[in-house]
Amino acid sequence: MTVDTLIRRAALAALAATAAGAAGLGLAATPSEAWRSSYTPHNGPLKAPLDSGPLRIEGSWPAALQGTLYRVGPARRELGGVVMNHWFDGDGMLQAFRFAGGQVSHRGALLATPKLKAEEAAGRLLYSGFAQTLPNSPPLSGPDTVNPANINLLSLPASRELFALWEAGSALAVDPQSLQAKGFKVWSPDTQGAPFSAHPRVAPDGTVWSFGYMPGTGRLRVYETSPTGQLRRQHVLTAPQAGMVHDFAITEKHLVFLLMPLKFSGAMGAGNPLSHYLWEGKSPLVALLVDKADFKIQRFELPATGVFHLANAWEQGGTVQVRFVAQPDILGAMRQMDVNRSRSDAKTGATQWTQITLNPASGQALMQATGLDNVEFPRIHPARNGLTTQFTTLLARSREMNARVDGFDSVLTLHGEQQKRHHYGDGWIAEEHVYVPSSPSALEGRGWVVGTAYYWPSERTALSVFDASAVDAGPLARVTLPYGLPLGLHGQFVPA
Repeated sequence: MTVDTLIRRAALAALAATAAGAAGLGLAATPSEAWRSSYTPHNGPLKAPLDSGPLRIEGSWPAALQGTLYRVGPARRELGGVVMNHWFDGDGMLQAFRFAGGQVSHRGALLATPKLKAEEAAGRLLYSGFAQTLPNSPPLSGPDTVNPANINLLSLPASRELFALWEAGSALAVDPQSLQAKGFKVWSPDTQGAPFSAHPRVAPDGTVWSFGYMPGTGRLRVYETSPTGQLRRQHVLTAPQAGMVHDFAITEKHLVFLLMPLKFSGAMGAGNPLSHYLWEGKSPLVALLVDKADFKIQRFELPATGVFHLANAWEQGGTVQVRFVAQPDILGAMRQMDVNRSRSDAKTGATQWTQITLNPASGQALMQATGLDNVEFPRIHPARNGLTTQFTTLLARSREMNARVDGFDSVLTLHGEQQKRHHYGDGWIAEEHVYVPSSPSALEGRGWVVGTAYYWPSERTALSVFDASAVDAGPLARVTLPYGLPLGLHGQFVPA
């Protein structure tokens, strides 16, 4: 089957689904409703998990691609007439796309956290979120009281464990098969309930490095754990500018933190956190280079910018190289992440693929924009965290994307200076795509790029597989779910 045939069939299927919706399954979403439409079916009282059974495969599924793509993100936003509108607020829903024996299937379930159970029992949403304050919100016994487990996932293959992550609280252990919540992970008595990052980094030897930030305290807690999840060390760093630290990077010798001039000015537990952040643009972006051996810190100053995600960092010729996505107006962007409204300000959401060079010997630092704009969600070869990286997968926004719809409509690969991209087309919102190497030791760029996209005119989600070396040729194969999934955040592929 040719790629053109595959795309035509997908378009016909989408048109048929749209017609079916207009005929009796509900009117198709409009551009201003694109994001909201993905969440509406998952609102209200708790429903049974989604289970697709074997899905029809369009195209040719790579026989060697066996395993599970797990994804997570905010889902339920309304219960008992109480609504949460910010993208980051919503009970976590875990998705599992299983690839086995020539078949693809999907299972999806809301995670039964203490928060979800308490609100289900009350029949309404109870707790204030990151960006919204609810009246009469009950007092909190700790961050895990409101932990929705809705940002990212950590897989520990050595112990066959899977965790759903939310950066302000504990990691939530989940059953990899049933997707049922098993309880919060306690790394040690001293760290029980302490923040654990939504972006841990797994080193090539399986060591897991993570951190937790505590807004307003000027501190970062660093974790080093074994491949089976045993805490080896934890250390608290002094980091005055650590008001919000979503991601970091590792090298063979160092931890790398990029600290934005984003100040937390309130008290934890008072109102919603987003309302307490202030942008101090006259202050620099601070790069902290932390020695893994003794946790000594070297500090570098760079021009102010915002940052959510780093791709990687590595040691090179006496320098440390860092690749990340800069977002100059990150606070403005967060304030506009309302799933109920149209995209309002293109400049606020603008991003830039950026590189940093840190020179520990001279104390100098250099930041350079690469000219690649409107990208996010960088992913690399999972075995190359902290090592030189030539291949990166990103989401991109094309000029053709509907101006009223937020997000991305393309997947892009960078191999050195070479760019290749696939544009999903009108009506699609692409979610994070992951790079799956053909083997743990495969050269960069060999294997597949796998990801989901939401077609809002028919309110359906599709999963596509690309040859990592030729995403511009279009998908090798695609499956379309008989339902739509809530637009989520991050995922991890776990090989069979």
